[in-house]
Amino acid sequence: MPHSPSLRRHITPYARLRVPAPALTGTAAACALALLAACGGGDAKAAKDDAGRTVIRVTYPTNVSNVPLHIALKKGYFKASGLTVKPEADLGSGSTVEAVVGGQVDMAWANSVGGLTAYSKGIDVRLVAVTDTATHGNQQVLVPRASKARDLADLKGEKLAVLAPTTVCILNVRAELTARGLPTDAIEFTPVSPPEHANVLSSGEVAATCTSEPFRTQMIQKLGARSVFDTDTGELKGYPVGGYLVTSAFAKAHPKEISAFRTALNKATRYANTHPDEVRKLLPTFTGTDADVAADVVINRYLERQDTATVRPLVRRIASAMHSYGLAERPIDVSGYFAAGR
Repeated sequence: MPHSPSLRRHITPYARLRVPAPALTGTAAACALALLAACGGGDAKAAKDDAGRTVIRVTYPTNVSNVPLHIALKKGYFKASGLTVKPEADLGSGSTVEAVVGGQVDMAWANSVGGLTAYSKGIDVRLVAVTDTATHGNQQVLVPRASKARDLADLKGEKLAVLAPTTVCILNVRAELTARGLPTDAIEFTPVSPPEHANVLSSGEVAATCTSEPFRTQMIQKLGARSVFDTDTGELKGYPVGGYLVTSAFAKAHPKEISAFRTALNKATRYANTHPDEVRKLLPTFTGTDADVAADVVINRYLERQDTATVRPLVRRIASAMHSYGLAERPIDVSGYFAAGR
């Protein structure tokens, strides 16, 4: 889709790299997950660098949740823990789970619902760490300035752009629709890469977008978009946004490395929580966001501990809501979802 001249001035370099991926219907998404389950994981043995450190290839979307990863890289926390982490930004629409299970990477960040959906379908993934919990203003349903919509209910029968077929946003919107006495399918969810949300909203391809930082602030500043719903509300307020996944084979083969990754990440999250200005300075380096946009982003609360007592209740909360609002056919037993370390 060509960009209009007026809009092109406001799109980050990342937004020009990838057009929206084709939307996956529920059936197509289920088929893709079934194929992943049949394929199994890739090589569980991680490589070593010249210094003898274990190399972990990590793919992630360019969002605020992944700032601690870059802090740990910049400050040498991973190297100090005996790891060489090689980051790879994922700019497309959809889950990064495929890259982990297919062996293209060793670890991937996925939103909480996406990771649990894969696990519940028998996909070989395990959770290493939850990165952050939601803060009001970080992810919102946005509409054009001239839209007549003033509330989520006003989008009934309309298309809403979301990150992927299974996301925390869909879960939150379904919960809110149910609370208002509306069917959970009252709004049509359309997967679109986040850097393209500005384009599909301004062109009218969708009536609204469910957009996280830093793209939320970018769309408000540059396009005049406005919010009609914040996902950090109701029974899911403070929900776990997402985290890093590996295959069970990788987790079994590398328990020491899993623990080392958590240790380095925890150090980075503590730093991020106490240095928000540093978070905003770092965002443009891996998201392509302008500094003026980064200065105004809403930062989530980063999780500083990855012990079972902290993480398990957060994950169970999402799993329970997924079943309640039709994103899981049956209750999800999360007991086997957590990667063991030592």
